[in-house]
Amino acid sequence: MKDGAFSGQSDNMVKAVQAPSNAVTRRWFCLGLASGAAAFGLGCVGSRRSACENTAVRAAVRKCVEDGLYAGLACASSRGDMYLEGSLRIGGPKLPVTDESLFDLASVGKTQTAALCALLYADGRLDVDAPFTEYIPEHVLAKENCRITVRDLATHSGGFDNSKPYMVADPAAMFEELYRKRPVWPRGERFCYACSNFVYLGLIVEKLTGLDLDAAARQMLWGPLGMSRTTWNTVVGYQDVAEYPQSTYGGPKRKIGEHNDICAHLAPRPMGNGANFSTAPDMLKFVTDMLRRERFPKAYYDLQFAPSFEKGGYRRSFGWELTAEKSAYFVWAKTGFSSHAICHPGWTGSVIAVDPNHDFAGVVLGNRIASKEKTMGPRMKILDMMRTA
Repeated sequence: MKDGAFSGQSDNMVKAVQAPSNAVTRRWFCLGLASGAAAFGLGCVGSRRSACENTAVRAAVRKCVEDGLYAGLACASSRGDMYLEGSLRIGGPKLPVTDESLFDLASVGKTQTAALCALLYADGRLDVDAPFTEYIPEHVLAKENCRITVRDLATHSGGFDNSKPYMVADPAAMFEELYRKRPVWPRGERFCYACSNFVYLGLIVEKLTGLDLDAAARQMLWGPLGMSRTTWNTVVGYQDVAEYPQSTYGGPKRKIGEHNDICAHLAPRPMGNGANFSTAPDMLKFVTDMLRRERFPKAYYDLQFAPSFEKGGYRRSFGWELTAEKSAYFVWAKTGFSSHAICHPGWTGSVIAVDPNHDFAGVVLGNRIASKEKTMGPRMKILDMMRTA
């Protein structure tokens, strides 16, 4: 991993990352976003307010900062609204959140691992119902008539638990532990959120493309969507990057711009369990495309929206959570989103959602300083308020 490196980007792109945002940049971004919303028939046509701002949503975002749940937040939706609040720094000096601020997505990045798999599936290069060991023959289960499929990994239903014996500093030992991890339950018996599932999916992407995840995403996903400020690499040295409390995940001390996730921090290259960095505008491009279904083959979108696991009150699609009575993040089920909506939160405080029934896609990025439990409800509430605003 190279600190501060946006691998594969042009010099101009790197300069754009380094350039500090200002009021003019933000104003023109808001106007452009409102114009884009008008082009899609999303309302707020010609608005010169800050990205179609809604007073109630603004108050909810501000309250999250004032109550000490977040140091800063950047929230946006396909309706054309954008809310920037608080600071990128936990202590001083204060550094205001801008539309160019980079946040560690944590597990929200799993949706981009899933997207890469969905693109390979749509291209006929990946069989999501084949045993995952067909693509990772190094795994110990490859010699044991493994029946755990790629889809099982993407729905967290293959039987693996969330133990992480592979979180070690030595790269060789890390992959040895990954390849010998065994399931705890029979395939398809239950849902258990396990980061290793998406590490395996990321390795499959590497096998099929010959690229690391950052390069694969830049070529297959981010490039086509115009996501120029998203990376799986560290961004140490850039000013406009969120700081996270060291206590959010334990482990070795990290610099600002290093991955919060321990596995991602220790790994020699990007891992599929997430921890990529992005901005609210870039992530809005990602989820708005999921809503509009215009850029990629139909099979790509269908796979990610179709329910693929439902048991014990849990519902999952390929890489995403669906509303359910016993949702892993129960507050998701308490919102007004439809049963066709897909959602994914991240450990560091972010969440994204797409609801085709309500013609809505939304993004909440932030650097939480309170616990996951205390911030999950407020971030879901902000999403729901942007949906109804």
